[in-house]
Amino acid sequence: MNLPSREECFRLLKEFHTPENIIKHTLAVNKLCMDLGRRLKARGEKIDLELLDRASLLHDLDKFMTLREDYEMHGIEACRILRKRGYPELAEIVRKHRILTILRPGELRTWEEKLVYYADKRVVHDRVVPVREKMEYLAKAYNMRGRDLEKLKKCEKETLKLEKEILERDREH
Repeated sequence: MNLPSREECFRLLKEFHTPENIIKHTLAVNKLCMDLGRRLKARGEKIDLELLDRASLLHDLDKFMTLREDYEMHGIEACRILRKRGYPELAEIVRKHRILTILRPGELRTWEEKLVYYADKRVVHDRVVPVREKMEYLAKAYNMRGRDLEKLKKCEKETLKLEKEILERDREH
């Protein structure tokens, strides 16, 4: 599997004009991912820590450009960029960190996909918070109403199920 080095990840973030606040968020997501990944791997789970590290560093590669242009493309544009650069496995994990992914049963299959998705739903700016607080932040930040708010509530419920799965695996063995 072809993966960029950590240094190349930071160069990519710079190349795509990622602001400091998004980099701080990325580093907090990365830390949570790696802490969880190491603990689960120590308990016998199959996790590629290098892949997890790079995916968590690049999960918001396109955040700044999609915020300004078309937020619906967030994750999709980064996936395209990473595929074009020769990182298809990384691209898939980044694509799957999008909020609505959790509503498609079976979409989050690998631990790397699950952990990047989950960690991102636990970090507001650069602080680790409960899932509910992150969802409240998203609802307010994106002025969600009606059906969008209903979908977000479903995402919260499914993310809490994922959290339970992660925590149960962390306690096992």
